[in-house]
Amino acid sequence: MAPMFGKLTALLAFILLLAGCGERTASSNSSSRRIVSIAPNVTEILYTLGQSNQVVGVSRYSNWPPDARNKPHVGGTYDPNWEMILSLRPDLVIGLDSQKEIAAQLKQLGVDFLGVPHERVKEIMQSILIIGKACSAEEKAHQIFQGLEKQIQQVPTIGKTERPKVLVCIGHDEQMTRMYVAARHTFYDDLIDLAGGTNACEQTTVKYPEISPESLHAMQPDLIIDIAPNLAPRVSQLWEPYHAILMTNSYAFIPGPRFGLLLEDFTKAIHECSHPDQ
Repeated sequence: MAPMFGKLTALLAFILLLAGCGERTASSNSSSRRIVSIAPNVTEILYTLGQSNQVVGVSRYSNWPPDARNKPHVGGTYDPNWEMILSLRPDLVIGLDSQKEIAAQLKQLGVDFLGVPHERVKEIMQSILIIGKACSAEEKAHQIFQGLEKQIQQVPTIGKTERPKVLVCIGHDEQMTRMYVAARHTFYDDLIDLAGGTNACEQTTVKYPEISPESLHAMQPDLIIDIAPNLAPRVSQLWEPYHAILMTNSYAFIPGPRFGLLLEDFTKAIHECSHPDQ
């Protein structure tokens, strides 16, 4: 408890030092807001909403769009650089609703925090509306929301009896002895369902469980979607005798406003799996 108290005391002193360099005046004018994003998907939403000029800092893993890489980095999603955040003098810090400890510390430091949901497709769409309202960009947010809704509605339907069993792997070792997969009620589970498949991992207690080769064999997936990076040349060999494909586009790793692109990729892969002769 003492180290945390000391750290907060130092940060409060840092705030006072900044205050001595000029008083920050709060403004309701969205064009003059100073926003810090502490999650990559939040950064993507802000840029998609046309708020790039208001973004003064981003998390270290904010790589899209490319311009976001030029913004000052404020640490990771769960290990923020407090001094950097405070030096940017934000009106608002936007992150995830799961970042409870960060939200509490920002409150102690007198910095407004907005946490948005992010773990399901519907939550991502909701987050676009929430952030749009916070940035006075409601009209743009509704346009994006409606565009994503339309994209979902245009996905071809597959009959329940034809749905292949699909497993999404988000990470594994090179020996394939440890694999982490997406279980039910997750972002990837939603995409599997929307794209016309059935999640081969029926577990609900852990969202991204570790499984063994024996567990994989018991699941008997018709298709494995591997989004682990840097394994493209070997992906088919690694997963033999299962049918597997690799997806390494940047949007495959970030549950954000580009999920429509990933849904297209899932739909194409699942359709080809269920109709191999077409």
